[in-house]
Amino acid sequence: MRGEKMWRNRFLNGKQYDHGVFRLQVKRMSCYNKAAVCEPKITRQVRAMAKKAGMEMAGMENRMKSRDSYLQKIQRKYGPGCQDYEVKDILRYTYTASAEELTKKTLKAMELYWKSGYDTVEIKNYWLDRQSPYKGINTTLRSPDGQIFELQYHTPESFSIKNGKMHELYEMQRPIKDLSSKEYQELWNQMLQISNSIKQPKDIEKVKPWE
Repeated sequence: MRGEKMWRNRFLNGKQYDHGVFRLQVKRMSCYNKAAVCEPKITRQVRAMAKKAGMEMAGMENRMKSRDSYLQKIQRKYGPGCQDYEVKDILRYTYTASAEELTKKTLKAMELYWKSGYDTVEIKNYWLDRQSPYKGINTTLRSPDGQIFELQYHTPESFSIKNGKMHELYEMQRPIKDLSSKEYQELWNQMLQISNSIKQPKDIEKVKPWE
C-alpha cells in the first residue's frame, strides 16, 4: 500500500498531486519544450520569409509564450483535467505592411510558405468581421517537422492599437463573467469605437478565411 501511495502521488511546486494529474502536467510541458526546441529554426524561416515577402516583423520579443501563460491558457480554455487540447500560439510571430500593401504581401507570404513545405492550416480574417473589435489576420501554420505556430498579419496601426489601448480594455473585460452586464458592454463599445477608427487595408476581402 505504501509503495502504491508513493507511486500515485507526487509533489509539484510544493503541492501534492495524484499520478494522473502529474502525468498530465508532464505531457503539457513536453509540448511546450518541443516548441522551445523548434523555435530557433522556425524563427530563422519566419525572418527569411518576411524578407522575401517585403514585410516587417514586429513583437519578436514575445515570439514564445511564457510557461505560466501557456499553462494558464490551457486551464482557462479547457479545464484542469482535459487531455484533448491544443495551444497553437506557443510560438507566435507578426508581420506588418502598410494598409495599401498588406493584402498583396500577405498573399505572397502565404504562397512562399506553401512552396517551402509549410502548411497553412487555418486563416482567420478579422477585418471581415464587423462584430469583432480586433482587426488583423491570424494564421496557423505547421512546419515540415510538425510544429504548430501562429503568424499574424497587421498594419502598423492595427498592431499598435492591439498592443495598446485595445489590450488594456480587453484585460479589464476578461474577468467579467456576466456578458450582459453594463460594465462589459461599455468596455465592448469602447473597443468597437477604437476598432472602427482603424484604416481598412486595400482589397482585404481577397484574404479568404478557412480552417
